[in-house]
Amino acid sequence: MSTTTSAPTGLRNALSPRVNLLPDEIAEAVKLRETKTMIVAGLAVIAAGVGAVTYLAMNDVSSAEEAVAAAQATNVTLQADAAKYADVPKHYANLQIAQNQLTTAMSKEVRYSFLLNDLSLTIPSGVWLSQLSVTQPMDATNGVKGSWGTAGIATISFQGEATSLTNVSAWLDSLARGASYTDPYLSNAARSVTGEADSSFKFTSDVTVTSKALSNRYAAKAGS
Repeated sequence: MSTTTSAPTGLRNALSPRVNLLPDEIAEAVKLRETKTMIVAGLAVIAAGVGAVTYLAMNDVSSAEEAVAAAQATNVTLQADAAKYADVPKHYANLQIAQNQLTTAMSKEVRYSFLLNDLSLTIPSGVWLSQLSVTQPMDATNGVKGSWGTAGIATISFQGEATSLTNVSAWLDSLARGASYTDPYLSNAARSVTGEADSSFKFTSDVTVTSKALSNRYAAKAGS
């Protein structure tokens, strides 16, 4: 009885000699073709990358050109607007001159309606006024002098009547207490007989108006 032992197929293949029947020239040609294929593929990848970079660069250039064009258009618009307001400095200078003139002209303004209204509230009982006049120099360098030498800006002269000399004195006292008055002065007071039972005293007086009466509405503001 004979026994036959066979090796595994894989082992037989490993032990079997391998013979390369492909000529060397053909093998080298195959390798060269594969190398060329790899080079072409690499060049394609590089070309794609260069193309992408070029595209992005062109986009950046286009965006920059658009930004420059927009800036130029804005500049043209601003120059046109600047031309519209070219006279503004001149008008502003004229306005400043006018404001300075107004300040000078109105620097001695006294709001006599307020002043006389306050005066009417302080007239003593038994005294009434029939006439008054105001003298106020408009020259800023000159003022007035009160009857007792006090400097002021204006003089108010009054004509009126009082039921007694005591009331005439009370009238002068009310002027002396006025915040905007100084140097009240009585020019004369004379009895006026209107009937057998009634009599009064007609008087003439004046008072000096001080700078406290100035309105200062047009005075230059600090820092202007």
